[in-house]
Amino acid sequence: MRGLLIFIFLTVIPLAAVAGPWVDPGDTALRHDIQLLADAGLIDAPVTQWPLSWGDLLRSGEEPGRALSEAEASAWGRVQRHARAARVTGEWRQTVRVAGGTEARTLRDFAATPREQAELELGVEWTGNRAAVRLQGQYALDAEDDREWRGDGSYAGLALGNWMLAGAISDRWWGPGWQSSMILSNNARPIPAFTIDRNSTAPFESKWLHWIGNWDLVALWGFLEDDRDIANARFFGLRATVRPARFLEIGLSRTAMWCGSGRPCDFSTFGDLLLGRDNADDNVAVKDEPGNQLGGYDVRLSGAALGVPVALYTQRIGEDEQNFKPALFLTQFGLETWGRIDTLGNFRVWLEAADTLCGGNITGGGLPDCAYNHPIYSTGMRYRGRSIGHTADNDAKIWSLGVLLNDDRDRSWSLTLTTGDLNRVGNPDPANTVTPVKQEYRGAQLLHSRALGVGTLQASVGFESRKTTDTGETDDDWQGFLEWRHEW
Repeated sequence: MRGLLIFIFLTVIPLAAVAGPWVDPGDTALRHDIQLLADAGLIDAPVTQWPLSWGDLLRSGEEPGRALSEAEASAWGRVQRHARAARVTGEWRQTVRVAGGTEARTLRDFAATPREQAELELGVEWTGNRAAVRLQGQYALDAEDDREWRGDGSYAGLALGNWMLAGAISDRWWGPGWQSSMILSNNARPIPAFTIDRNSTAPFESKWLHWIGNWDLVALWGFLEDDRDIANARFFGLRATVRPARFLEIGLSRTAMWCGSGRPCDFSTFGDLLLGRDNADDNVAVKDEPGNQLGGYDVRLSGAALGVPVALYTQRIGEDEQNFKPALFLTQFGLETWGRIDTLGNFRVWLEAADTLCGGNITGGGLPDCAYNHPIYSTGMRYRGRSIGHTADNDAKIWSLGVLLNDDRDRSWSLTLTTGDLNRVGNPDPANTVTPVKQEYRGAQLLHSRALGVGTLQASVGFESRKTTDTGETDDDWQGFLEWRHEW
């Protein structure tokens, strides 16, 4: 895989090329602004499939043809400043990031916080009219996965027509949730992958399909690590999102792992996987079972209630398949509102519930030791020690409350409160990356970011409490970090 990425870098760099760089997941303040503009109809592109394309956001969010409210104008100005800085073409740009603190949080969320106690990152990137490349390297002290040297965040992309082809080691976030995604989040380190994505999400020109609105489609072919039960398995992902109306966004997602050491890797096996023929002794022989996959949908609906903006969202991801449809759903529900406080800035409040018990649906029982697990691919839907989907891993029920605030001086604050039960039913599960046994969880994190004279400072303080149900043993931890980042 490393050789293939190097080949792409060497191939793409000489192309004087806009594809434009991507908006990586992880900046909650920027996401808050982008979502506010999308709900106001100032951005037409789907915004629940990250990374987003700066070029597409700017094309769909051209100069507004109406007067903006104070909240909209504030968000518009910040997004435009970020876009101008990101889309400098024909020049090499450099990045340095230094972070230090305590151990990383047990449960991560959308925010791109440090993964280790100390990290140093250096990077360069270049954007042209048809190509973009970013080379990043990190050194992590006492890395949790024993990989001290990393290339996370690197990519090379080439635009062909309205499609972007890329080799990337990029974080991804599929879905409307703020605490996590049930199918693909930035909880685990990014999986190296080849990807194809629409460069512009403009609607179909056909009068028969134009009603779908702006739409996006991404497919990825990833490479998992060698130190897992089925070494060097492949990771496949496919997601489509549509915005048929300003107030509605719908996503369809599917991920799968297949191939790997000792497993069939031929085209017919991949065809069985795509067609859902992967139920052993049902529609395929046990020895030919192609892989382990998840699939489902998410919906975000926004509007106003008594003059207050509000959005409802859900994500339901099936861990199994019956009659060629997802079954045994993992479920997430959320509610959010937003607005402006004149003396402070723009705010957003969200409440989210998630149940990673197969068929649990938050209110009832389900099948334990099922989600993200598989009898053949026993490492499961996990990468380098963390779940690829929800940060709480399988059999958890989690409630989260978040408050975000962006002011007009490029400062932001976020407070997240989380409570719930981890690995709450079933037998002890050593595959669970959070806890092998049932635990009660309570957590809080306060995150602050501000622009300095040189670079940007991000700081956090948080608290986590985990109580093992069977023994009553409690583990309380205070956490915090400081991070400085500069681009020039």
